[in-house]
Amino acid sequence: MLYLKPDMASLATGSVNFPTSVYENPPDFIESMAKEMLAQGIKAEVEIFDVAMLYNAAELVKAGLLAAPAHVQFVLGLKNALPARRELLEFLVGELESVLPGATWTAAGIGRHQLTVNHWALELGGHARTGLEDNVRFDETRIARSNAELVGRVVELAAKYGRRHATAAEARAALSLGR
Repeated sequence: MLYLKPDMASLATGSVNFPTSVYENPPDFIESMAKEMLAQGIKAEVEIFDVAMLYNAAELVKAGLLAAPAHVQFVLGLKNALPARRELLEFLVGELESVLPGATWTAAGIGRHQLTVNHWALELGGHARTGLEDNVRFDETRIARSNAELVGRVVELAAKYGRRHATAAEARAALSLGR
């Protein structure tokens, strides 16, 4: 869908075993996607399902295939991938600062982990991802009724941590979206 020229698009920098399938991203495919996104001025949201994907992203930035500052999303709580553990998120944030200084980050908690990971991300200085896509458990039951409900919940959480939601212009600036 890159031909639609979105401001951002997801880029997983490795493969991962999802609960019922393999999300396969061979190195040549990752590089071609990164090159195409860079050529079209599309900011990559680097999806991190495994620690190695963070180091792969750093190599892509070093090779000039991803624009700096990078933006990564740590995906926690998906079976067969990164578990939803605060100590792990703290480690990932520390590694991000080491290998991709100046990068922005968000964390997504899958299913029942969404609210907990929202708390951690806001407390640790990152951005919080929320939405029904991540909120559906693998048994197909929903934890919330709408995206508006989930966004409202994160706005309230942000205040708890002395933060506030960004305007569209502020979000674009924070993510280095130039278009």
